[in-house]
Amino acid sequence: MDSLTQIALGAAVATICVPQHHRRKAVLIGAILGTVPDLDVFIDYGDAVSNFTYHRGFSHSLFVLIPLSLFIWALLKKFYEPVRNAPLPWLLAVSLTLITHPLLDAHTVYGTQLFWPLTFPPIMWSTIFIIDPLYTLPLLIGVIVIL
Repeated sequence: MDSLTQIALGAAVATICVPQHHRRKAVLIGAILGTVPDLDVFIDYGDAVSNFTYHRGFSHSLFVLIPLSLFIWALLKKFYEPVRNAPLPWLLAVSLTLITHPLLDAHTVYGTQLFWPLTFPPIMWSTIFIIDPLYTLPLLIGVIVIL
């Protein structure tokens, strides 16, 4: 999916998970975490074909993102007071924000490596366009309404 959709999804997911008085903070954290799996685009695998092929690999794996979500949550819990005040809702927010990213990508024609390092073909359901305003706009409106 496009970056705006992943940002909107991350913000929406985080916002509905946390207590009401934390929602404004959750929008920003969810938006940032919603883009984390796509940071693999900055890795150069050698050529354009490899860069395209290996995108949505390890950084989109549930085997990577679930432990990463626990690590990020632990860091936030240590250094960020709202997470210390409501640890379980924030654990849910961080985990679901990271996990929904590759699940949404799996709905595209390109799919994603949900179970990397296992050697499955990319998981793809081809149910949504890469850029889909009919999906993104309701997410953005929902986040605005919740706030």
